[in-house]
Amino acid sequence: MKAILFDREQVDHLDDLPQRPDRLNGSKLLWVDVDRGSGESAEKINSVFELDDGTCERLASSSGRAHFHDFGRYMHMTTYSPSEEEAEDEDLIALECVVGKNWVITAHDRPIPVLQEFSERVSGSGDTGVLDGPAFLATLLEWVLGAYSQAFERVEERLEEFDVHAMRGEGKPEDAIERLVAARREVGVLRRALAAHRSALTALTHPELEALGSDASGERFESLLRRFEATVQEARDARESTVGSFDVLIARTGHRTNSIMKVLTLTSVILLPGALIAGLMGMNFKLGLFEVTWPFYVVIALVVGIAVVTLTIAKLRDWI
Repeated sequence: MKAILFDREQVDHLDDLPQRPDRLNGSKLLWVDVDRGSGESAEKINSVFELDDGTCERLASSSGRAHFHDFGRYMHMTTYSPSEEEAEDEDLIALECVVGKNWVITAHDRPIPVLQEFSERVSGSGDTGVLDGPAFLATLLEWVLGAYSQAFERVEERLEEFDVHAMRGEGKPEDAIERLVAARREVGVLRRALAAHRSALTALTHPELEALGSDASGERFESLLRRFEATVQEARDARESTVGSFDVLIARTGHRTNSIMKVLTLTSVILLPGALIAGLMGMNFKLGLFEVTWPFYVVIALVVGIAVVTLTIAKLRDWI
């Protein structure tokens, strides 16, 4: 557990929690970040902040989808941030956010890149202390939505690379289809996790939350909701890109099939006249023509000549 106290431009890393965090004045903001690997930290926070039993349970272990509840004295929101790893494990990291007037609690099972980056940014410079709890939450959620945007961008980059390889005809179609299935599943998981935040973000824009926040924080939540809708559109675009990549693969497979059929058709055109001539000349009739050898060489020359003429015509018409 780490506790950071912001007082305008001053940032203090505390060794222990204040006894009455609800009495922090308007220029101060307390942020407590909890690693849930330590049950002792969770118990201490519950005793200091006097949280509801449901909040305590979620701070100890996250479950289900994105969640929001207004307890009057504080708000509790469960959000899920995508992993920034390249592995296609569809991994989502739960982040619990409990927000009071001048204090914020975040809890998670393992390090969250979005939270670490946010911590470095707010601890570096700026009047973070002038933010209230809801405005601090809005800023944090902006970074979470940014993580979703980056995840969809990574999917788009992989699909662009896939399209290039597919257009060049590289790789096996079976392997390519498996890659598309994995990408489609990843986009679906991210999109559903993102869409689950809609009701929570909509609730944050309600005017009754002004008891904790201010007009400025309300405007930030309105802006955040618009950013959320834009991120949802990015999810739709990523899903359409997956379908587009499948169309590219099908088109390339069709082109390959057409090339194969062209070769087979041309081979049939070349061999069919020779087979017909050979069939006619091989009929069992008593003709004087078959008593000499020179017609055999004429037939061979005729078959070769037809094949050469067929190949020449195909070349002139760009069939091959």
